Amino acid sequence: MEPSGAGGFYTLAELAMAFAGFTAIVVVLRQSAGKPLSQLHVLFTSVYVELGLMASTFAMMAPVLALCRIPETLVWRISSALMLAILVPWLCLFPFRRKRAAPEIRLPLRFFVSFSIGMMVVIALCLNMTGWLFDSGPGPLAIATIYVLAFASVLFLGNYYSYLRD
Repeated sequence: MEPSGAGGFYTLAELAMAFAGFTAIVVVLRQSAGKPLSQLHVLFTSVYVELGLMASTFAMMAPVLALCRIPETLVWRISSALMLAILVPWLCLFPFRRKRAAPEIRLPLRFFVSFSIGMMVVIALCLNMTGWLFDSGPGPLAIATIYVLAFASVLFLGNYYSYLRD
């Protein structure tokens, strides 16, 4: 039995994989033009792939758990807990990884905005995991998946031209 919203989760997984593939093509085009990747480019390339795979995993988590005949409310709670276990460490470590790759370049304002939104997503996942304030459901999981894709897209668009120029 599929959980409610399974079709939307499948679509998000497809979108996430398309994003990861497209960003890989951009990186390959840069390298095939003979332009080496800086430390910052290497980090961003890793992050694009990480976030694309993370979003596709998040999107598929609930439908796969539902295949195990777990009650739907528990599917949402387990999925939220697993998302938190992956997303929170990633969000906390990214600024340090970014600073290590380019210590002379300050984090842009868009990072702080994205990070703040990420904290709201984490709170929603915590509430969904516990069932406190509202019944556990698919909404926070879908929002978390979209957030990961949006974070990746903003990062990609903010750095796209740096892949094209020397």
